[in-house]
Amino acid sequence: MTPRPSFSKRLWSLCCSLKLAIVLASGATFLAMAGSLVMHFNPNVFGAIDQLTLIDWWQTRGAAHLRLSWWLTLFATLVLLLGINTLCCFIDWLGKIRARWRKLGEYLIHLGCVLVLGAYIWGSFSGFRHDSVPLYLNQPYPIGGLPGHYLRLDHFEPRLSETGRPLDMRSRVTLLRGDQQLAATEISINHPLLWRGLVVVPVSFGRDVRGFRFFQPQRGTLDLATGSRVDFDSGSRLTVETFYPDAMLRGDRVIKRGNRLGEPAMLLRLEQPGQAEWRGWYFLRGPLPYPLVSAGIRIRPTQPLFRVYSVLTINYDPGSRLALAGGILIISGIIIALASFYRKRRCGDHPDIR
Repeated sequence: MTPRPSFSKRLWSLCCSLKLAIVLASGATFLAMAGSLVMHFNPNVFGAIDQLTLIDWWQTRGAAHLRLSWWLTLFATLVLLLGINTLCCFIDWLGKIRARWRKLGEYLIHLGCVLVLGAYIWGSFSGFRHDSVPLYLNQPYPIGGLPGHYLRLDHFEPRLSETGRPLDMRSRVTLLRGDQQLAATEISINHPLLWRGLVVVPVSFGRDVRGFRFFQPQRGTLDLATGSRVDFDSGSRLTVETFYPDAMLRGDRVIKRGNRLGEPAMLLRLEQPGQAEWRGWYFLRGPLPYPLVSAGIRIRPTQPLFRVYSVLTINYDPGSRLALAGGILIISGIIIALASFYRKRRCGDHPDIR
């Protein structure tokens, strides 16, 4: 009587089973086909799935719509089990490599698939995707998800068609870690910045109002924006603490309504020798505040000051190199498997396929 294999051996045989792989792959394929229909008819839930990592999408949308997204959890479970099955097959082959070395191509494909799956899981948990990131000239932008790393826009030159449609967004950007420069390159729509899994692509551009140009009889033009300071001959100092392109008065508070030019307003601070400091709002469409008039300050707004910015997509996938290694193994395995197959056919060591 043949002794019954132990539980651990039976479990290992199950994990290495080809039948299990067929069942898992068939189930995952069926779910993917059915789920694609669910995604097509529910764009309000799945429309942003390509703009976020899978974990971020699940936390923001998927978990709130389990009636529509439950299949994705089951699909991910089946794919993960299929990856474990593939890894077990590869480990089992390594233990018997002397007898099975001719299957090298097939098992390289196995290992490549495991690496690609692992890279995707790594990227989903540790990566990020940021869309429509505004980047201003010479203003370092902190990259969320990469503490201590910054992007700086050094030069920006949008190329427009005769109708004004943007054709390309040529920008020169610098990647910094603190004060240390990590990378500096000129990027465009088809030439992103690539650095250790970080991908920076320009997608558009825009402009917003950063301040206003004034006319002063004694000085001519005067540009004022947030942080501007002007010293006058009388010893007075005028400081712009805040500028809102569009503001409104609600009760005794001034609130910002948006970034488009509407009702511009400035929070000013006036310091005069021997007098108390004055601080108040100036709505540019209205009269000049009396404290400025009494101090002999005569300024009149003439035109807004615009600043142009580049709009970027910033993606980070820490598993990209691992995925590349997996892809190389898969391609190498396919080449070796095909070469082995046709060599065996020439030697008469393989049945003909008709």
